[in-house]
Amino acid sequence: MKVFNRKLVWVLAVLALTIVPSLTVVSAQSTVNLVLWHAKQDAEGDALLSIIDAFQAANPGITVEQVYNPSGTVQDSFRAAAGAGEGPDMIIWANDAVGDWATAGLIADITDSISSDLRAQVTESGWGTFTFNGAVWGVPFSAKTLAFFYNKALVPDAPQTWAEVLAISRELAEDGLTGLAFQNGFFHSAGFLYSLGGSLMDEDGNANFADGTPGAEAMDAYLRFHADMYALGQDPSSGVVIDGASPNPGFQQGTVAMVYDGIWNLAQFERDLGDDLGVSIMPALDNGNVPALFAQTEGFMANARLANDPAKLEAFIAWATFITSEEGQTIAATEGGLLPVNPAVRVENPNLQVFAEQFALGTPFPNRAELSRFWGPMGDAIAAVGAGGVPAAEARAAAYQLIQTGIDELHASMGM
Repeated sequence: MKVFNRKLVWVLAVLALTIVPSLTVVSAQSTVNLVLWHAKQDAEGDALLSIIDAFQAANPGITVEQVYNPSGTVQDSFRAAAGAGEGPDMIIWANDAVGDWATAGLIADITDSISSDLRAQVTESGWGTFTFNGAVWGVPFSAKTLAFFYNKALVPDAPQTWAEVLAISRELAEDGLTGLAFQNGFFHSAGFLYSLGGSLMDEDGNANFADGTPGAEAMDAYLRFHADMYALGQDPSSGVVIDGASPNPGFQQGTVAMVYDGIWNLAQFERDLGDDLGVSIMPALDNGNVPALFAQTEGFMANARLANDPAKLEAFIAWATFITSEEGQTIAATEGGLLPVNPAVRVENPNLQVFAEQFALGTPFPNRAELSRFWGPMGDAIAAVGAGGVPAAEARAAAYQLIQTGIDELHASMGM
């Protein structure tokens, strides 16, 4: 696995005078350096480097200094740095951070800097994921969701139902193979909640599964599903393991037959399995519903301090124009396995097309600040009904209390 270290490319102003840029917005008479924080690795990391190179070739007055920051720490690092008026000029992250970071004053409102031409390069749904309280706080770069992966050498045809997945896993276990590596993390599995009739928040941002409500019944069903999967994971004859590794090494090496995971691992899995890689929409649950996995976008957000730095803000918009252009989006799709947000870019990879279909069946990823109050308590609830053996209703009630208390505190701090 590759991890990309800092790369700084200085372009001399005298060189800029000899090159005619195709998308240059910033004057070539001076060099503007944009520092980017990211958590990209493997194929997505390669694509990001290629995009930076192409952008700098087209915009010799701007350099991009990319700094790798692990996904587990980049959010906290950015919050601390930007909160102190420091940190990178821009960061690439999922749209769920928009509401929280905008409310905290960490990112810049770029609404007035978006031209009609730039806006036309992204679907309205894409812009919508970075819109909060009527303003635009980031530039969509790629659409993301999760889908079902299977090894055709072990599972020739895509399973259509979850029951079929479990049956295949049990058969493979007889041959000493693992059928399914189940991702039990809340982010990965939230789509099962939605397909069981539940949701996270109401229109006011409050938790939507209080005692005695339909939402509580759906959340209980979701937690019972997790308890059932945990029990299977404890039974070697089931062929099921609980494994949150992403990408899953066993699947990459051919000892695990099936996983469900994000589009961010598609290019890597294509390299690992070649023609044996199968990709399908999620197998349907017993109620006939396909798990409505989170459909989100990832994009670039400008540090709030750029609002007071016209040159860097202009450079950021030049970057935004390039990464949403057909050239930038094509690099992202072909080298990084990313799903474009520019509707003019054709998706020729059939595996990417499957993700486009799953994206259409998914649940829009909330960008409200309240979402931040769900992660810890929901992870604890999933662990409680699994290893802890706690009844679903009890775990749900405990999670609701913690989450709603956190939301109430957040609303109070926001004057709501």
